[in-house]
Amino acid sequence: MNLASITPSETILIIDDQEQNLQIIGTLLTKTGYQVIRASSGPEAFELLAASTPDLILLDMLMPGMNGIEVCSRLQKNACWAEFPIIFLTAADDKKLIVEALECGGVDYITKPFNKAELLSRVRTHLALKRTREQLRHLAEDKERVLDSSPDAICTVDGEGRFIQMSAACERIWGYRPEEMIGRPYNDFVHPEDYPKTQAVTAEIMAGTPTTGFENRYLRKDGTISYIWWSALWSDVGQTISAVARDNTERHQQDKRIAEQAALIDQAHDAILVRDTGGTIVFWSKGAERLYGWVGEEVIGRHYEEILQPDPAKLKIAQHKLDHEGGWSGELEVVDKTGARLVLNCRWTLLSDEAGQPKRYLHLDTDITEWKRIERHYLRAQRLDSIGTLASGVAHDLNNVLAPMMMALSLLRRRFPDPANQELLAILESSVQHGAGMVSQILSFSRGVDGLKLEVQIGNLITDLEKIIKETFDKNIVVRTAVPHDLRTVLGDPTQLHQVLLNLCVNARDAMPNGGTLTLSAENISFDENSAALDGEAKPGSYIMVRVEDTGTGMPTEVIEKIFDPFFTTKEMFRGTGLGLPTSMTIVKSHGGFLRLYSEVDKGTKFRVYLPVHTEPSGAELAAEATELPCGKGEWILVIDDDLSVREITKLTLETFGYRVLLASDGAEAVAIYAARAKEIAAVLTDMMMPVMDGPATIQVLLRINPKARIIGASGLDRHVAQLTALGVKDFLAKPYTAETLLRTLRKLLEPVA
Repeated sequence: MNLASITPSETILIIDDQEQNLQIIGTLLTKTGYQVIRASSGPEAFELLAASTPDLILLDMLMPGMNGIEVCSRLQKNACWAEFPIIFLTAADDKKLIVEALECGGVDYITKPFNKAELLSRVRTHLALKRTREQLRHLAEDKERVLDSSPDAICTVDGEGRFIQMSAACERIWGYRPEEMIGRPYNDFVHPEDYPKTQAVTAEIMAGTPTTGFENRYLRKDGTISYIWWSALWSDVGQTISAVARDNTERHQQDKRIAEQAALIDQAHDAILVRDTGGTIVFWSKGAERLYGWVGEEVIGRHYEEILQPDPAKLKIAQHKLDHEGGWSGELEVVDKTGARLVLNCRWTLLSDEAGQPKRYLHLDTDITEWKRIERHYLRAQRLDSIGTLASGVAHDLNNVLAPMMMALSLLRRRFPDPANQELLAILESSVQHGAGMVSQILSFSRGVDGLKLEVQIGNLITDLEKIIKETFDKNIVVRTAVPHDLRTVLGDPTQLHQVLLNLCVNARDAMPNGGTLTLSAENISFDENSAALDGEAKPGSYIMVRVEDTGTGMPTEVIEKIFDPFFTTKEMFRGTGLGLPTSMTIVKSHGGFLRLYSEVDKGTKFRVYLPVHTEPSGAELAAEATELPCGKGEWILVIDDDLSVREITKLTLETFGYRVLLASDGAEAVAIYAARAKEIAAVLTDMMMPVMDGPATIQVLLRINPKARIIGASGLDRHVAQLTALGVKDFLAKPYTAETLLRTLRKLLEPVA
């Protein structure tokens, strides 16, 4: 999917006191397909907001009467308006003012005079991020709502048979609180006589056979016995069993009373009916009337299958067990008087006469239609890994939006060398990198995506953070840093690691509203076998430990237990997303490290970030690269990408630096071109995600045509690296990449082996 090809339908509110700006921006956005609302002042904007709901606001920072900061602050205080992404428009180059704008709720800013393409890119990016955040929040809310509203117990068991997740209903069924059961084997609670049967069913589930209708006995906390009816499914991905449990104890006891007394109770909530051996209905309870809609006079004397239309195949199996084993229990689909389909939990018993001959069939049926719907919803919620696929798709499209801008920067720097233009290009470059960083954050949170791994000096990151803190945090916060001269390096993504430390510093600032001391320090440490064994996540070896400490309000135990949960936040409404710490935890783990938290109310908070030391020495290749970009020698390069803007800017870049270029919009077109001109084409640059024929499929065909073909894969998702490696392709470009990265990678690929 190409974001650039979508016709926007969102509404954008422009607030600017200059009529000319309103006209220019409004016309540009309207032509692009957006709905536009204009306001020349803050009060006028609030009048418009009372009758309309925009998806994004473009807000001029400097306006008479009520400036942009005041407008933004008022918007953030109103729950109905605080969700609108706000992009500031400013002609002032005042970094402190810009920081204030972003801290009061703005998501971005654009410096006037602005570039039209830049404005549209920022608008598209923040609207896409807004949609993604809403989808993530809705998915998480749906899952929690299902778990909390279900009357049945919902739990997850790992491959060793231990409970690892329990819903609140578990306490009602077993008498134990969820925390008393989590971590313990389920066999600790199974009735000893049912242990062999339970083990056999568990083995079937783990072999891939889902089960519904399995019942066993459990021992409650007070020593009484409960009868539990199970539905369970094995997940190969998580190596877990997802299960839904219904307490059948009361119903089981009721069934026994019915069997012992041979009595039919019309007051029973369940449907009770009796049919003779020929299938004719001879008794129809009040519960059956309520469930099926037929009154007794309408069905007595008529055939059971005619009235309820059960599934013939399932009924045949049930009838066979009923006749040969004296009873049957299981699920059956029928229809009621209106034609609506119902799912029943059935317990049927064969009743014999004094001579032991079959005489009647007793039906006790429970409507589990709604329960089955909840069960399907829950099992679907368990597969919410699709959130990673969603994030990947959004990242692919956003990276295709950012990639042309990233590559064009090198060309523009060559064409416009004067300082004024260079400064504008630097702003554009910073914005593009900021957009790429936001895409990386979404991927990091949803799937733990790794970024580009470089040798990183943590001391340099701390120095950069110290400067940011002193320039942007309140002056009543004192920052102290301590970094030893012999601090070792780590292998990682510097942008992601910077993000982790910045998240921790911002949390520390928010914990000190009246001021305090923020300490940033790092040191080399080592874990031996004994010390590593004391920490579940540590492994023996060398680490860099980074401390982020504050003297703020601290956290109670109940907050500490939830602090890394997605969307959990203790900040005021609309001032925090609840994603900062979960994202930081994901990034640290993706770097092979771990994170520790120590906090006490009124005594501050201490975070410890442990990152493995980079043990390989730096080679000469890590020396500063020459500023002169490598040029081609007239070689033909085949560029394959489904995004037109990416193809065109790549072509322009390569031709500017001495290459000749052939273009293809998908794998099928590329194969046709390569088959005709394989001897001329020196190298192939292909996107990995394309319609018709994707990158991996295209590479396989190209290598069959020419096993020695030189190929570079390009993608915004690092998971494609493994696919390229499996195909024997060693060169990979992570989108969005710069012209310099493209040219150096291509030159390295084409240079003859020494």
